[in-house]
Amino acid sequence: MKNLLKLKAFLCLILLFSACTPSDADFDTESISDVDYTIDSILNPCDNEDPKTRVINNGTVAFDLLVVQNDATPVVTIFNIPPNSTTSWANFNEGEYVFALNCSDQNVSDDKVQLQMDNCTAFEIEIDSNNQIVSYVPIVL
Repeated sequence: MKNLLKLKAFLCLILLFSACTPSDADFDTESISDVDYTIDSILNPCDNEDPKTRVINNGTVAFDLLVVQNDATPVVTIFNIPPNSTTSWANFNEGEYVFALNCSDQNVSDDKVQLQMDNCTAFEIEIDSNNQIVSYVPIVL
């Protein structure tokens, strides 16, 4: 009788452990590759996207944005960007560009910067409360 109880306990343990082992059918390789794709898209969110720019005007006056190529061909023009507003992103081809911020107020100086814009780069032009550009460095997406 003692041996029967031990055998019963042993069989229960074997049944418990065999029920918890995964089989090959439990692994879905497609879902694993989906996870890899999701991780890759998080680590590299840009997929050869065109460069882009926008203006965040935290200043006190309206500005105009003009983005031109080296041959003076205008690529992006956004007129009358009011104070305390943000424009939408404007995309363009990669290359070297001049970004010009102009203001009709005589007390505020205009500003220009020349930048090489490659794919997966963005130039977010932020104007501070003193009507000055905060940063001249594009960011990599």
